[in-house]
Amino acid sequence: MRFIVFGEDWAAHPSSTQHLIKEISQEHEVSWVNSVGMRTPQFSVKDIKRVFNKFLSLFSMRKKSESANEFTVYNAKVLPWHQFFWVNKLNKHQIKKTICLLNKAVDESPIIYWISVPTAISMIDVREQDKVIYYCGDDFSGLDGVDYNLVAPFEKELINKADLIYVVSEALKNKMPKDKTFLLRHGVDFNLFNSPKNIDESLQKQRPTLGFYGSISNWLDLELLKKLAQARPEYDLLLIGESKVNLNELLALENVTHIEALEHKKLPNFSQHWQVALLPFVDNAQIRSCDPLKLKEYLAAGAPIVATHFPAVEKYKETILIANDVQGFIKRVDWAVNLSLSNGLMWRQNSSNQVKQDSWQQKTHYVLNQIKSV
Repeated sequence: MRFIVFGEDWAAHPSSTQHLIKEISQEHEVSWVNSVGMRTPQFSVKDIKRVFNKFLSLFSMRKKSESANEFTVYNAKVLPWHQFFWVNKLNKHQIKKTICLLNKAVDESPIIYWISVPTAISMIDVREQDKVIYYCGDDFSGLDGVDYNLVAPFEKELINKADLIYVVSEALKNKMPKDKTFLLRHGVDFNLFNSPKNIDESLQKQRPTLGFYGSISNWLDLELLKKLAQARPEYDLLLIGESKVNLNELLALENVTHIEALEHKKLPNFSQHWQVALLPFVDNAQIRSCDPLKLKEYLAAGAPIVATHFPAVEKYKETILIANDVQGFIKRVDWAVNLSLSNGLMWRQNSSNQVKQDSWQQKTHYVLNQIKSV
């Protein structure tokens, strides 16, 4: 099978799309088209820099090597102003050229379009022999950095044209056509997160460390973390990840540290050795529809987890310490610190066993079998 994938920028962050496509590419031909955008750029330093980098990338096609497999990552020559008819027409022409370039034989063999960025549907001509898969990992109506007024009509078109739709949560499944939508919860690289790793030297060994990694955005409850750090000065709070919000107030506290985003493979050097893993999310549409990648990675690493309440943690409520308010969260953090020091409870082994069968290989096997039957 031949896949053309429209996803985020390759290697920008270890998304579920990238994990799945890495596995698919072990047996099938894959071409990856970097993000075609889901919002109109604003006049800001960040957006100007991004547009400039995109402009430079227009002149390159890069080869990415994954294990023993090699596939193409392509920087599509498209404009981000999708609301304009003439832009859509130009983008469609550019993507058609891209597909012809990627499809070297230019024959009638079928293409499987795997689309995670809904605006891409306006840029492809789907032939009778082709298949369209919509992989929906987020509720775009509540996702930070997405202009949903722009994306909504494209998502509707994509839903209509898709042969299969995969979603990561029941909340997303309820928004999709029942006859072609399937729940595909996230997997985990179990060996990476469960196999013993050396502790990172930056961790404070003499004090309990409460850790979080991932995108630090408006779905993270910074006020909760501030109250936690203030109430427990004897604990260190460590945040790892790119910050899209102002952390100055939190970082003013002596027991709070921030590390910029790390390579995915280095995360277990932290998560296996901190005393508590945190999932401190606010209650919004994005979180109610999400299935955080870090949830299963935390479980595989084995440290006790403390979370605010959201649907994805319900499945693991026997293992995860779930809180409904600030005081409950702080109390459960105390419990988790004590659990992490109680080796006789075998907490880490019981935690990791929860996700031992949820490998990305298993998820990919399920998807490929289903595609073949459509």
